[in-house]
Amino acid sequence: ARGHGVGDSLNQAALAEARTRGAKAVSLTSRPSREAANRLYQRIGFTQRDTNVYRYDL
Repeated sequence: ARGHGVGDSLNQAALAEARTRGAKAVSLTSRPSREAANRLYQRIGFTQRDTNVYRYDL
């Protein structure tokens, strides 16, 4: 599906739903290795933030 606008359409629909529900912002996480996805997120208006994501496996 890459290159056919599917990711863009899905993200735009999710953002529209978030607006409808009164959300003030939407956050997501993505691994640096997901280069195409990260380009998509930046292209549609997400801004990269300095953050650390932690996980504790039990």
